[in-house]
Amino acid sequence: MPLTAHLPGHGTLDATLDHLGCDLPWEAVYRTRPRPALTCAQCGLPMHAKVSPRGGRFFAHDRRSATCAAAGETEEHRSLKRALAAAAREAGHQAELEVAAAHGGWRADVLVTTPGGRLTALEAQISSASVDDILSRTRRYDADGVGVVWFTHRDARWLDHVPAARLYRPAPSHGPWTRTHPLVRSFSVVSCAEVCDPQPPWHNPEHAGWSGGEERALTEFVADVLHGSVVPRITTGLHTRYDGWTTPEDARAATDYAAAHQSPAPLPAYVPDPGAPWYQRQPPAEQQRLLEAAKNWVKATTGAWPVARPQWAGDWVAGGLALSTSGGWFSGVARVALIRPEPGLVDWSLLGELPVIVGSRHEHDTLKATAPPGARIVIL
Repeated sequence: MPLTAHLPGHGTLDATLDHLGCDLPWEAVYRTRPRPALTCAQCGLPMHAKVSPRGGRFFAHDRRSATCAAAGETEEHRSLKRALAAAAREAGHQAELEVAAAHGGWRADVLVTTPGGRLTALEAQISSASVDDILSRTRRYDADGVGVVWFTHRDARWLDHVPAARLYRPAPSHGPWTRTHPLVRSFSVVSCAEVCDPQPPWHNPEHAGWSGGEERALTEFVADVLHGSVVPRITTGLHTRYDGWTTPEDARAATDYAAAHQSPAPLPAYVPDPGAPWYQRQPPAEQQRLLEAAKNWVKATTGAWPVARPQWAGDWVAGGLALSTSGGWFSGVARVALIRPEPGLVDWSLLGELPVIVGSRHEHDTLKATAPPGARIVIL
């Protein structure tokens, strides 16, 4: 049940526009006699004008069609198409609904034409769809030089395969589509001393990375996408992946930073400090590798990101590096793992069931020789 229909002498009618986009009032086609000769722009079958219980205007086939691509749409789908078209028009662009390519390769929910002539399809994907289906449809747009952005309320597997935005589903269900999930990210570089206290010896002098993302009003996000104020954040490897959106300036800053730091100067030979804690007697790169691996392991095991506690001491630490929960207003700080304790100092009775994390089979076997049955020693 689409938002457009064809009427002889008037062309395509658009239920989202005043006067249907052709100086024709809605009352001229809705519940009027004689009935206007409305037909489906996709299949040519007869149609009639309708209004949903929520007040949304649309067109419906006189008889249900099992083959027409425009049949079977829900009011939720139509409401998102209306919201996308309204956002594009509010941003100063021309927006047409349910536009099909002449060769039949694609049919855009909303096809936007910028003042410069660039075409972008805004796709409202309410129903579930496979990754392969979304990729195939995206490639058909690409082949014709048409950009595409997918919108859905689902936590879909294809969200990181194509330019896309996840939206909050309206509550109540008949409410408007107004806001995206956190998806616009920013890149920053800060000195380690500003964010780390105490400053771990294995850290770089500065930290560079991306923020966790921020929500946007749907109208603001659509406007920014169409104006080029935000662009997809793309990561490459074996496959191209999309990781939210960012500004062109932040994308360039991240690229420039990576290029400037991809070939660091060779480090001098590492000489361990015999007075340092045991876990610091490995080269800094290995310390950092194991710390990151340990944090990821704890996150995968417990569901929470841990915090390194180099300031913690005591017999149970045994020269290792303790990891704990971050704590908060309503929860205390609890130890969750111990990295690389000194084998000769470990008192297993003080550790209980606390996992011990090491970086090699040799370290594992050395600790295992003194560990009680059931001790958990993890190699990362």
